[in-house]
Amino acid sequence: MTLPVASNDPSCHCPLLDTKQGSESTVVAIACGESEACRLRALGLYEGATVSVIGKRHCLLVDVSGTRLALGSDLATGITVQPRAASAP
Repeated sequence: MTLPVASNDPSCHCPLLDTKQGSESTVVAIACGESEACRLRALGLYEGATVSVIGKRHCLLVDVSGTRLALGSDLATGITVQPRAASAP
């Protein structure tokens, strides 16, 4: 019996806002206004990009390819990600 691989399981997708601080995820979809999506993609936040959550206070602070971005909760909710499995030490 084989178990499904988490990376191919669409049920593992969640909004970026729901990910834990310190976690890494892969962007699956960006659902926001066209101009906002274009700006995010220009900043390196695009489908397939790896995102690390640095902090969660008044906004969501993320790292994307060495660039830190502060995202409001409405915008972060519209970004769908697939959390990566924690790597073994």
